[in-house]
Amino acid sequence: MNKSIFAAFASAAAIAVVSLTPVAAHADPPPSNCISDFGYQPNWTYARCSTGSGYVQAIAKCSNGSKTTYAYGPWKYIGVTSAAHCPDSHNKAVGHDYNIKGY
Repeated sequence: MNKSIFAAFASAAAIAVVSLTPVAAHADPPPSNCISDFGYQPNWTYARCSTGSGYVQAIAKCSNGSKTTYAYGPWKYIGVTSAAHCPDSHNKAVGHDYNIKGY
């Protein structure tokens, strides 16, 4: 009887060790082939990535002539355009950029 109890504990311990072993993470390529530019209106910018996996976010550097601030667009999937709109208080886009993040 002691052998069967030991075998049960040994099996349970082996299962616990296997279940705690980390699984290799799936490595998707990061977003790439990204562009950013000024929009057709003077108060917004856009960004878009065409390959990879993850998200892109447009950034607009906005000015009122004496001070600058930043506006951020929504995070968008690869292949979709993100647009950042400057607020009325700083209504001219003077710079553009983007952020990326993977899944």
